[in-house]
Amino acid sequence: MGYLFVLAIVGEWVVMETLYPTEPLTTDYAFTLLFNGLPALGISYGGYWLRRSDIEPDQYRRVVRWCLGGLVVFCSLNLVMIAIWPAEGFRANLGWARGTAVFGAVGGLLVGGIEARTVRRARVAERETAHTKHVESQRRWFGYLNSLLRHEVLNTANVIEGYSELLIDDDPDELAADRLEVIRRQSRSLTDVIDDVRVLLEATEEPDELEAVNLSAMLADRLAELRVRDPRADVRTAVPDDVFVRADGLLSRVFSNLLHNAVEHHDGDRPTVSVSVETTDETALVTIADDGPGVPEAKRDAIFEGDVRSSNHGLGLYLVRTLTERYDGTVELRETGPEGSVFAVELPLAEKSTGVFDPAEAVVPAAIAVWTG
Repeated sequence: MGYLFVLAIVGEWVVMETLYPTEPLTTDYAFTLLFNGLPALGISYGGYWLRRSDIEPDQYRRVVRWCLGGLVVFCSLNLVMIAIWPAEGFRANLGWARGTAVFGAVGGLLVGGIEARTVRRARVAERETAHTKHVESQRRWFGYLNSLLRHEVLNTANVIEGYSELLIDDDPDELAADRLEVIRRQSRSLTDVIDDVRVLLEATEEPDELEAVNLSAMLADRLAELRVRDPRADVRTAVPDDVFVRADGLLSRVFSNLLHNAVEHHDGDRPTVSVSVETTDETALVTIADDGPGVPEAKRDAIFEGDVRSSNHGLGLYLVRTLTERYDGTVELRETGPEGSVFAVELPLAEKSTGVFDPAEAVVPAAIAVWTG
């Protein structure tokens, strides 16, 4: 439409130059292109803007209707005025009609755009209200599932493991002992998965209130628990004292899962786990290396995705990634192969201040309680 208006002005200029060769029309039509042609090009730009705006496509017709309506109504009113109070000469009346058509279309376009934006804001507000209600509903269900996992399913898994241990202590025959060991191992695995799900639910329920956490002390606690759970593990550390990072009480689950995986998936008699911490001006880098069989190449891309169908690490590494991102950090599998794997966790440093989280005061998760008996 905008281009047609400009072409109409140019065509009118050519026709008038032909019909009235003796009249000085250049100046008149130069002003016409300035005061009518530029607004007409504005209509063209309006179409360009509409395509690239955040207005939904189903509102395009509304804007077009306003543009055409503005053109027709404003031009019609002025045509009535021209019929009643005509200007002097055909060219003047033609310019009057053309100008009102252009500005009527521009005005309609502006009104249509404003109304379409208003409709969009109303829709966004409606969607946000619906989303808020959905989130509240999910929050209530998460709370219920968290309670169910913690008080029912987890307790049942602990009872199964406890009775299997009692039966193993009664010196059963070799076949029964093997089967009881499978029951105990699977119940421990179930306990770990349940506790991971519980932590994920807590991470979604609780706001991200980060504080200074003593990474060095927390790693020392996790390594002590690893030695209790698997005394055969050869644990080597290079961790400086009093390294503080921005996190919360769930940070321990990041490293308990990584350390647990380093030992659980080892196929030898004496797994070796090396833990080191390096710091820069802004971050702390924790490296956990093992000498296990490595991660199969087909499973490496999805190892942090939480898809238990494509990874034998279950929810553990998905939980690691989720919590690390909660702290504005990163986790990656840096190396893996027949000689072992290397995981690296980078976290932002924090200054030691009041309100420091003390790992010694943390509540021991149910899974850890199973480890230590």
